[in-house]
Amino acid sequence: MITEYAMDMSGWLDWQKAYRFGVILIFPPDPPAGEVNRLREIHDPRGQSYCSAHITLTVQVPRPMEDFHLEELKLLASGFHPFPIHYGPLSNYLPAPGVVLAIEPKDILGSLVTTLESAPTFENATPRPYPFSPHLTISEFIDVERTNELMVELQGKTPEGEFLCNCVSYAVPDENFHFTERARLELAG
Repeated sequence: MITEYAMDMSGWLDWQKAYRFGVILIFPPDPPAGEVNRLREIHDPRGQSYCSAHITLTVQVPRPMEDFHLEELKLLASGFHPFPIHYGPLSNYLPAPGVVLAIEPKDILGSLVTTLESAPTFENATPRPYPFSPHLTISEFIDVERTNELMVELQGKTPEGEFLCNCVSYAVPDENFHFTERARLELAG
């Protein structure tokens, strides 16, 4: 195994247990990370306690990550060149509650996700319940009414810009269900 995994999940909710072996995601650099983290601390402190600003790419990894799994994923990621990611504007997924920043380019990110999820590492993984839709979450543990309020309250007050994506991260939660990077998969440079 390339990392330790939480052994005591007694404090985890049922839905959290599927994340024990982690996911592949993008941790944006500063300044967007800091700007989104500040918004999350105010509008979704529970979600912020789980993971700092991120763009989730893959479904949950269904088993412990072995060295050969990681090497295969690194090889797949290296088949992509670094590319700019645009974040913003403010958006939502109503009728599902939550407020996010839209992310582009969906086509390149979708291709990256399809490629990574084609690896044997993801064999027998739980299928994605919804189509892949990249986003940076500002608040997700809210109801529809609060979603509508935040869409008005935050209009024109959320960051929008671009950063270069040159890697993706394998992130795993600890026993407190806080995700940290355990490995980095570099894009071709």
